Amino acid sequence: MTAYRRNQLIFVWALLTAVTIASWLTARDGGEAHRLSVTVTVVVLLIAAIKTQLVIWHFMEVGQAPRWLKLTTNGWLLALFGLLFGFYFAAA
Repeated sequence: MTAYRRNQLIFVWALLTAVTIASWLTARDGGEAHRLSVTVTVVVLLIAAIKTQLVIWHFMEVGQAPRWLKLTTNGWLLALFGLLFGFYFAAA
């Protein structure tokens, strides 16, 4: 049993689960009569970016990859969420 607790992937998985629940609670309680809330949207998108980074680095093992791959995935993540935020704020 202690071997499972020491495994880093178990901790990351537990963190991803907790963050998913926090994101759901934020989105569920933050909106008033299904109206868009800028704060809720920003928080949920930031949580999604953190979750994406954790999955890429730990489960896809980019954390042990060459530097160019780390930079490429980080750049892709920044571009993706930058576009999402840009589209959201342009439409609002």
